[in-house]
Amino acid sequence: MDAVKERLIQFAKCQGLMMMDFYKKISISQSNFSGEGANSALSTDKIIHILITYPELSADWLLLEKGEMLRKSTPKAQQQEEKVPSMAVSATAPSSNACNGNLTINAPQEIIMLLTSQQQTIQDLTSTIKILTTK
Repeated sequence: MDAVKERLIQFAKCQGLMMMDFYKKISISQSNFSGEGANSALSTDKIIHILITYPELSADWLLLEKGEMLRKSTPKAQQQEEKVPSMAVSATAPSSNACNGNLTINAPQEIIMLLTSQQQTIQDLTSTIKILTTK
């Protein structure tokens, strides 16, 4: 099997993704990962699409097998950090970039996303309370 395809399968498994859902999300049919199709290389366009779809996936790891599977900071995580500067989440918070079975841990990004979601919910509820109490 093509090395990049092997690493994509490893990434999907570490993320706990169902393979059929993964293939659909990256717009590549399952036949590209089995039989004769498994030995063919992916086009540059497909690789770019995959890296855009999964910004946490390290291009160095996927293409060169260098470094960690997951990027330590993704553009999405950086945007989240910028949105919640008042929260007590450090950009240098400890994180794990390891795959253990079907679980990948990337705590800082997950925590920031959770806190951002909670912050939005609180703002929405505050607005609703103000509307209800002013009537």
